[in-house]
Amino acid sequence: MILSEGEVREIGTKLLSYSRAETAVAEISGWTRLNVRIARNTVTTDGEDEGFHCRVESSFGKRRGEAAGNKADPGDLASLVRRSEEIARISPEDPEFLPPPPPQIYPAAQGYSAEAARLTAKALAEQATTILAAAEAKRVIGAAFLECETSFSAYMATTGLWVFQQATRLHYAVSARTRDGEGAGWAAVAAYSPAEISLRSLVEQAMEKALRSRHPQALDPGQFTVLLEPSAVCDLVGFLLLSLQARPADEGRSFLSRPGGGTLLGEKLFADSVTLRSDPGDSTAPGSIYSTDGLPAAPRSWIERGTLRELIRSRFWAQEKKAPVVPEPTNLLLSGGDRSREELIQGIDRGLLITRLWYIRTVDPRTLLLTGLTRDGTFWIEKGKIAHPVNNFRFNESPVNLLKNVLALGKPEATVGSEIDDLPACVPALVAKEFTFSSVSQAS
Repeated sequence: MILSEGEVREIGTKLLSYSRAETAVAEISGWTRLNVRIARNTVTTDGEDEGFHCRVESSFGKRRGEAAGNKADPGDLASLVRRSEEIARISPEDPEFLPPPPPQIYPAAQGYSAEAARLTAKALAEQATTILAAAEAKRVIGAAFLECETSFSAYMATTGLWVFQQATRLHYAVSARTRDGEGAGWAAVAAYSPAEISLRSLVEQAMEKALRSRHPQALDPGQFTVLLEPSAVCDLVGFLLLSLQARPADEGRSFLSRPGGGTLLGEKLFADSVTLRSDPGDSTAPGSIYSTDGLPAAPRSWIERGTLRELIRSRFWAQEKKAPVVPEPTNLLLSGGDRSREELIQGIDRGLLITRLWYIRTVDPRTLLLTGLTRDGTFWIEKGKIAHPVNNFRFNESPVNLLKNVLALGKPEATVGSEIDDLPACVPALVAKEFTFSSVSQAS
């Protein structure tokens, strides 16, 4: 369900009026989602759902409790507050508890598209014809999931803090397999506006990858120069961004801890070409205007020309260290160059093109060593051209090393990862040396 700012504020005010706690916080959100699913060249489902969610946190001293519900009736809101207060009274003290912040100043929200909000289930279903027609023409087995979400969210506290925003998000994913099962391809994008999405381009990419990836040649694992396409970059760099945490670095349990004490903040850790930012006002992949504890999201350079410039720092840890509070980022922006994918390929003598990574897990948080698998299009590049498809691999690599070894960057574009799929992202394709593949994956 979609409510106006006035309606949401009325609900929040009513909810907090029931509070008898020393402080209370209310988070209120709602959404409407449309979706279409295609499998084996057939539209299998289409749907529309809506929802409402409300969470209240109450505190007495350093004891706190929370409760959540999905109804906005006065009786339900009052019951929600009572439950949170009952939980708070019997909870142990939280030594790191801080009361909610006072009122804040927020940037204007950018992640809302009226065109996306007007999209109907029928219009979304009609887009499926593009996929079905292409699959028939290319003689491949097509599948897809197309989703459009319109949402609102608000954060309100008894300290007077109030913030509200509306957002839209389209997430389109297209996959294809050859009829003999030998080839697979995939392409996806997430964006707030239809203007950032070319469904026809996604379809062409997925089906071209499927056709080109038939009959892969065997290749042993090892270290290779790689061209990671934007989705793969999003996943690896997204893990890095969310790991830029001050507390573990200060406590000596992070890849950002300095031997002997302190952190590596201000040190040159990555290639000169690497600049990693977040900015809620970005025009391509805008983020939420507020972050943890309802604090404003602000433009930040986390890594600037290879130098670590900022770490995420909670209100509690900032108070402990007498340092500025730095909320979690709400989007992922990796600066790039002006080279096309074809130009990046032309610059590689011998290496691998990686379409997508998945099933990514942490092996060692001290080095941010990750493991995962390639899928949906892995190709050998030789003398500046795609030579042939190869088998899939398991990789064991750290995004820290990846960004140290960057050789070239393409043009940034809106994308979505397999694991980092809820953080708006605009990143380029990336060429890096010495990327480690530890074993062959038999999946096709």
